Amino acid sequence: MLREAKGLSQTKLEERIGKEANYITRVETGRIMPPLDVIVQIAREFDMSVNDVFFVEGIDDSAEALRAKIHRLIETDDVKRLRKYYRLLLVSSEE
Repeated sequence: MLREAKGLSQTKLEERIGKEANYITRVETGRIMPPLDVIVQIAREFDMSVNDVFFVEGIDDSAEALRAKIHRLIETDDVKRLRKYYRLLLVSSEE
């Protein structure tokens, strides 16, 4: 996990991005999807691009496993959620 690889506790990261206790736990366990502004804040804390936050070398799965995870995420009829995913993909594809 990126946060752990950077030596940062959940509590410390929450403090730095101005979020309540257990926010990072909920993000890391997939219970919530942080909005784009929070993802940008996290990227800044790690001095990384948003793209790099999602694709840290050495932590990712194989291409096949990643495609399967993406497919599971987009198997929804929730238009609001699909828009969020689309925006994240657009931001992460910026150079």
